[in-house]
Amino acid sequence: MSADSNSGAAAAAIKTYSLDEVAAMVLPPEWTGGRRWLAYRLNRGEIGGYKLGRTWRMTHADVVDLIDRSSNNVEARERAIDDGPPLSVIDGLSPRSRRRARSPGGR
Repeated sequence: MSADSNSGAAAAAIKTYSLDEVAAMVLPPEWTGGRRWLAYRLNRGEIGGYKLGRTWRMTHADVVDLIDRSSNNVEARERAIDDGPPLSVIDGLSPRSRRRARSPGGR
């Protein structure tokens, strides 16, 4: 096999979906604003996807993650929402506020 046929096979293995396709697959048919609902959540970072120019696309893994996040199955939701280590209150402060909070007198 040549290098060109290998790269073509790899590119064909990645399937992406438009927001209209995802809305038709996942969201209830009576929703009229499914595309807008998805775009809003993509822009806020609530669900996964990627943007090329002005167009949002989602991979199959992104669609599965969307379903897991919306599931009432606790195990699926815990898999989808992996926040990592807990953050400290100090992490959200500016450097000056951090110094003040750590000083013995504090304000």
